[in-house]
Amino acid sequence: MLNILQAIIPVFALVLIGAWFKRKGFPGSGFWPMADQLTYYVLLPSLLIEKLALADLSGKAFLALAGIMFTSILLNGAIAILSCFLGKIPARGIPAVFQGSIRPNTYVALAVANTLYGQDGLTVVALCLLIAVPLVNVLSVSTFALYIPENSKRPNAIIKNIAKNPLVIACVIGIFLNLTYIGLPLSSADLLSIISKAALPMGLLSVGNGLVLSNFRNMLKPVFFAFFLKLLLLPFMVFNMCTYLGLNETVLYPVVLLASVPCAVSSYILTGQLKGDQPLMAGIITVETLLAIVTMPLVLFFIT
Repeated sequence: MLNILQAIIPVFALVLIGAWFKRKGFPGSGFWPMADQLTYYVLLPSLLIEKLALADLSGKAFLALAGIMFTSILLNGAIAILSCFLGKIPARGIPAVFQGSIRPNTYVALAVANTLYGQDGLTVVALCLLIAVPLVNVLSVSTFALYIPENSKRPNAIIKNIAKNPLVIACVIGIFLNLTYIGLPLSSADLLSIISKAALPMGLLSVGNGLVLSNFRNMLKPVFFAFFLKLLLLPFMVFNMCTYLGLNETVLYPVVLLASVPCAVSSYILTGQLKGDQPLMAGIITVETLLAIVTMPLVLFFIT
């Protein structure tokens, strides 16, 4: 338990430092939007390309990971929508609960995996993201089109939103370089390694800066649904799938770690673009991020 806490505390300390920077207005209101763009469009894609281009995609382990990602995300998403219907959540809030139940915070996952499980763990998480990132984006924007009428009238915009996602593009480039055996020739591996080292600290600071503390009294039910499904049910589901398939600890631990992280801050941006309930999305992201400081160590301790 102690080594898990030692790995997780610095990660969430950076998130809280980012929130403190926001409160103090440091280093200025114009800095963070530019930092978010740099991280989202350059730093994190560089990390994903580096890991995926050199990853081992042979054998049954990768097929098992793909199956686990597809099954767990689709099942948890379906439970989220069913919960919204049973809980009588307004249609505009359903995409927020849906995203809060399936979208992983890649910065937190990669940072903790790197600290706890090293390069092997980082590669396993990157392989999972190869499946998860395109899937959660397609499902999320489809949910907006389904439950918010004005989005159903602009399918081309939704398709473009998926196709232009830098993480989706990075996954496609990484897998192309891998399958064509091009890899990372010359000094490109070293270059991407240098660039990607800045992705996790900058991403974590941006996560903290994106937290929104507001009045949650009117959001308790949908926030609880998303929290329970994302931070408790999803890791439990993934752990049982991994155990059933007989995956070894080198693969099992990073996969469950990815399932246990809070919702991505990028969900807030997407919710704004597609006219969803942004205050609810902000509430879900903030509550999940703060409670994950407690739930993640407990989940990881349970599986070890």
